[in-house]
Amino acid sequence: MSSSTTRRRARTGGKRPLSALLALVNPVALYRKRPNRPDDPPPEALIGKGVRFVNRIYLLRAIGLGIGFFCVSAGFVQNPVSWPLWALLVFHGFAWPHLARHWALRSKIPYRAERRNLVIDAGFGGFWIAAMDGNLVPSAVILSMISMDNIAAGGVRLFMRGVYASVAGFLLGWLVLDYRFMPQSDIVTIVACLPMLALYPLVLGKSTYDMSKKLAERSREFEIVSQIDGLTRLFNRRYWESLLIEEFEQCRRGGHGACLLLLDLDHFKNINDTHGHLVGDEVLRNFSQLLRASLREDDLIGRYGGEEFVAILRHTSAADALLLSQRLVEQARSKQSGGDSLWGCTVSAGLVPFTPDMDAHYVWLQRADQAMYCAKGKGRDCLVAWDAGLHRAHGKTAADVQTA
Repeated sequence: MSSSTTRRRARTGGKRPLSALLALVNPVALYRKRPNRPDDPPPEALIGKGVRFVNRIYLLRAIGLGIGFFCVSAGFVQNPVSWPLWALLVFHGFAWPHLARHWALRSKIPYRAERRNLVIDAGFGGFWIAAMDGNLVPSAVILSMISMDNIAAGGVRLFMRGVYASVAGFLLGWLVLDYRFMPQSDIVTIVACLPMLALYPLVLGKSTYDMSKKLAERSREFEIVSQIDGLTRLFNRRYWESLLIEEFEQCRRGGHGACLLLLDLDHFKNINDTHGHLVGDEVLRNFSQLLRASLREDDLIGRYGGEEFVAILRHTSAADALLLSQRLVEQARSKQSGGDSLWGCTVSAGLVPFTPDMDAHYVWLQRADQAMYCAKGKGRDCLVAWDAGLHRAHGKTAADVQTA
């Protein structure tokens, strides 16, 4: 890369934060529709999105404006106003939350409509500040509540939209009302603002906590989905291999012994070809249930791909693993009929105890794969335990292969 290209990129990178800052303070850029990005969903995918968001904001708006009514009312009592302002205050405090929800839910994209409603709330807030002649305590409470709502719902960009809407609302109130700057708040006004200061942050905090809890639960669900094979409900290959690497490192450090078991369903292709993939899926599910029932809770079972399955038999000796694996092969052989049958499939399996001479986890897998294919070569429906001479015996007769 040339030095001129490097300097040009450095200048461009330096301008990006400045341009982002200018976009946040530029009202034209804030209210202009954002250009589409490559990763944006298609417009039709957004239709109907945001109903839960609308309902969550509706609850906050109904509580906030209901309590805020008394806050602004105290300012009106301190600095008396005409009856139309009282009527508008009653509408905003008790009718607008329901109207805003209905308007948003009837919109094509409820989420965007609700963000528009939040900007309208900010405009109302600026107007009430002008109507109260800048009464300091209720004005500060209104601005802080509006800011919390907008930051929580849309980040800095929505907050700045709210700022400009508040300024516009204030200027409108200044022009149409007999505005006089009287910031002093009497004790009645201060007391009337206390419920808003005490209760609304609690409601907003509770709503934010509930949303964070749901997001955490959804994140855990996604994590589980990324680890589990959808058909068999066993670990998928990618996640199981990460467990194999961890187990291999623990064995190398001398933590405990373990054995690797690789299993393949014999004649599975015939099941798919003869009976169809739905029956094939049933066989895979039945075999996965057999694995969970036959192996121990501590063992790590996964679907390696197709009709191949793998299990890490943890904290077990080679002799115990051999007995456990042989029993599993025999149980699969007995599942020829019944509600949980394997439809005639048997199992070929390869078993490999961990040994310190393995350089990496894939050596463990290679040995299990070799032992399993030796079982295939013996005529299937059996278990082969790997030993150091197995690779030399692979090309010999079946009688020369060490089996369990």
